Amino acid sequence: MSGETPARLFLRKQMDAGIFPGARYRIARVREVLEDGWIGRSVVDPQELPVGQDTLYDLASLTKPLVTGALAVLFQAQGAIDLAEPLERYLPETREKWLGRATLLDLLTHRSGLQAWLPLYLQARTREGYLSAVASLFPEYRAGSRVVYSCLGYIVLAAVLEKVGGARLDRLAEKEIFSRTGATETGFTPPERLRPRIAATEEGNARERMMVAEAGEGFAGWRRGVIWGECHDLNAWTLGGISGNAGLFSTTEDLHRLALEFLGEGTGLFGADELTFFRQDFTPGLNENRSVGWQLAATPGASAGPLLSPRAMGHTGFTGTSLWIDPDQGWILILLTNRVHPRYRPDDMNSLRREFHRVALAGACSVSGG
Repeated sequence: MSGETPARLFLRKQMDAGIFPGARYRIARVREVLEDGWIGRSVVDPQELPVGQDTLYDLASLTKPLVTGALAVLFQAQGAIDLAEPLERYLPETREKWLGRATLLDLLTHRSGLQAWLPLYLQARTREGYLSAVASLFPEYRAGSRVVYSCLGYIVLAAVLEKVGGARLDRLAEKEIFSRTGATETGFTPPERLRPRIAATEEGNARERMMVAEAGEGFAGWRRGVIWGECHDLNAWTLGGISGNAGLFSTTEDLHRLALEFLGEGTGLFGADELTFFRQDFTPGLNENRSVGWQLAATPGASAGPLLSPRAMGHTGFTGTSLWIDPDQGWILILLTNRVHPRYRPDDMNSLRREFHRVALAGACSVSGG
């Protein structure tokens, strides 16, 4: 198709290869949108719908920095919590457990000793049950000795935030973040009326069922049919679609608004001291470079690509989403896909993201003049 930009041509090639059915993307420098586009289909089964300007995506693990990490830093600024304090101070039920000695900052930077993931829904169906299951685990490594990206840590952090904030996580996020930034189309558990605008995900959590294997035999909670308008992550979905590790839905427009806050160029949600938590490397010398909520581009193998500064902060979501924010150059890179729809494929999405960022930024720099 003549007249297409390099970024769009790249995405079309991936789409034609079957890596994802469609995509919504934006390349911006602070507030200036240099390229904004959408391509392909948001749903292919049980019907076909095109990606649109306002398509909503299940952000999956982008929930971690945008909600859990953000709320933790805001609550620290308000004096409600101290990120340097151990978990047991806020959740007494973790006392006399090794996890209770891990600090909130350990959990926020994935250096706590917790393993990456467990199908907690096989053991419990409540927040209290999840916390008990995680607290009963043995550490996988010595806290602070390495980084192991852990969904479990962010599930635990949500329990802290809900206890301190006196409300459920979705209500805290709406009050403290979304309503203050104008992110009116961002939230958990979208209403049924929005379903036609939502990009569908996987059929029946087939990937998780394969991961769980024999342990999941007899489990009655497996979903059937295409997951569409519901949280894809089964740990989060079992908690009503509201969790510290996943469950958030949003649009490209709202993600741009939220990204501006992490640049310090939005409504002023974060002060200068708070912004430091998102930019400082709290895991120097370890296998990943991590700030609160975010992976830093200095991390070997990060999905940032070669043109972002080492302090750029980013995150990805299993459903096919990613967001990178560069505080030194002002870049905001948003790529939203539903690569698990209708079925999961083991494609190298981080390699794809790096190349997309390279192609998109090269084109944007030539347009903007640097």
